[in-house]
Amino acid sequence: MSSTVQICLRHPGDAAAAIARIAVALDVPGYFASADEFAFTLRSDPWTTRDGVLSVDFSALDRELYGTGDDTAFAPYDFELSLELRNVPAQARQELLERAGRAVFDRLTGLDVPLAFGDGVDLFADFLPGRGVRDFPPGVSWDEDARDTWFEPGLHGSQPALSFDKERMSPARPSHGAVRVYEADGLLQIIPWGEAGAVTPVAAVRAEAGPALLGRLLAEELERSALAPPQKNDAWSWVSGTARLSPEEYARTAVSIDVRVGEGAVHAVPHGAGTDTDTPGPTVDALPERRPGPWDDEAAGELVLRLVGRLREHAHS
Repeated sequence: MSSTVQICLRHPGDAAAAIARIAVALDVPGYFASADEFAFTLRSDPWTTRDGVLSVDFSALDRELYGTGDDTAFAPYDFELSLELRNVPAQARQELLERAGRAVFDRLTGLDVPLAFGDGVDLFADFLPGRGVRDFPPGVSWDEDARDTWFEPGLHGSQPALSFDKERMSPARPSHGAVRVYEADGLLQIIPWGEAGAVTPVAAVRAEAGPALLGRLLAEELERSALAPPQKNDAWSWVSGTARLSPEEYARTAVSIDVRVGEGAVHAVPHGAGTDTDTPGPTVDALPERRPGPWDDEAAGELVLRLVGRLREHAHS
């Protein structure tokens, strides 16, 4: 009996691009990023019981475990989601976990990328664009013992179908868009800013993760903000909850930076702590910056981290 279930996916973009699409598909309010993995939680219907919490970790596929080529059913994939269920009765946990995993798997078929769903021993189902879902009977393992059952020429073969072997997608290089980056106690939270205000999901990352990862997340969120639907979402319960503060307390604690891309430049306007979540704090007139030229992840991350440092220095001067 496994304590987790896995959903593996093949995705032409990098991890930051993949998690951004997954988070939108699953309607999560926000996710955490680090150098090695991403994490988020799913609660209640349609994923689990009223009190259940589905913890999800997203990372590169474990090649040491799953191999390459047709070593295992999971080998051709790029990334894996590991799902663990908490706050449910022990006697029902396995059944509820598999049910929750299947609900996530079914939702992710909407991404139209190859997927596989299983646990530490068995393969439950897979999905290929154009072919659809293939369910496996109980007891089909994902290792070589069951190759005759799970082998898919368009995916596991020596010459995979071109539709499933896409070239790597170039990372996002936003030419327009807007986000607001909040910082409190070293945690940066990137909120896409659409026409009507804040939208979700929010991307959160620790400052010590460095400018390259921060810039990569900024790029994805900026690009998504330009495509955001014209409605406002409640980002604040998640943003303040991660800091274990009420929205009002968070607004009084956090500094923020409005980052906008347009007119061939990155524009950054820093704000001190405010009084509520509807409006940012006062602008620090000496700190706004404009960086002309094409998008650069690391340079953008360095810009935001530098301005956060200056905001904190200004607050204590």
